[in-house]
Amino acid sequence: MVKYNHCEKCKKVYNTALYIGEVHTYNGICPSCMAGEQQEDQLQQEIAEDLIVNKYDSEQVEAIKEIHESTQSSPIEIEKNLLSRLEQKANEVLSSGGSVDVLIKEIKDGLVEKAKERIEEVFQSFDVNKIDAQKVVDYVENTFNYVSEYKGYMDCVVKKLQDKPKMKVKTAIEKVFKETMSNMPKDVAKDALLNKKAMLKAVFGEAMECYSIYSDTKDALELTKKMVLHPFKTIQNKLSTLPFYAAS
Repeated sequence: MVKYNHCEKCKKVYNTALYIGEVHTYNGICPSCMAGEQQEDQLQQEIAEDLIVNKYDSEQVEAIKEIHESTQSSPIEIEKNLLSRLEQKANEVLSSGGSVDVLIKEIKDGLVEKAKERIEEVFQSFDVNKIDAQKVVDYVENTFNYVSEYKGYMDCVVKKLQDKPKMKVKTAIEKVFKETMSNMPKDVAKDALLNKKAMLKAVFGEAMECYSIYSDTKDALELTKKMVLHPFKTIQNKLSTLPFYAAS
């Protein structure tokens, strides 16, 4: 009698052996199917490798394209792109807890210093437009002098609102001013103390002005967010008036 070993894939007999009685098993793979499986595995591996290579090539092409586009962009286009994204960039930094000081330095280096150079390139010494352009840059630099302090002040306002949700935003602004003023260090030089008080008053004034602009916003946290972004929005609007950054 015989034991028939059938291929579990194609069901053909691929082997026989002496056995007690006639038995049919389906638990092996014939050489033909084995070769087919190996060929299929190889094909799948080649497809996977091709996908990896294509993905890498695609990423390389995109990277090269970005490098090419950046190198093709003129300095003025790079500056205008930074200017157009300034408010969005500020929002990203502030919402992610990034450093405001780093952002300020980036804007100063990438826009304010460049604007100064362009003013010298574009205008004559006694050109009225040159005087107006310099006033814009001076305004922006003066704003930057207190933006970082203003952000810290507004963080304190937000903390008060979180501790006491029923407190009004205007009340929180005033309380932070009074508490900060009363907690000024007494053991510092008179000039340093006067400078600190002057900065606090400037920051308080900015906070109150921004509050009056956005006071219609019902949600307190949304209101404070708009208030924190306002100086950057103002800087963006001011720099956009310069003729070499104006939309073409």
